[in-house]
Amino acid sequence: PHPEMIIRSMQDTGIAPQQTVMIGDTSFDMQMAKSAGVYAIGVNWGYHKVEQIVAGGADVVVENFTQLEYEIFKHLNGIKNDQ
Repeated sequence: PHPEMIIRSMQDTGIAPQQTVMIGDTSFDMQMAKSAGVYAIGVNWGYHKVEQIVAGGADVVVENFTQLEYEIFKHLNGIKNDQ
């Protein structure tokens, strides 16, 4: 999948790829994220099975909103701590 949607969003907001998180429920979402150079979080409630989401390039797959929130902040805090 072409990453234009993510790239345009980053350009419009002035956010760098390393500070961007893509959340999705398909392997296509994960492929798009990786093509745009952003962190990819898959969710296991949706269209594709976990195995497909992982094969699509997910950095992590979560099972609920608590895990989702944790992974978002873990990634973003890791970026802040590296700078």
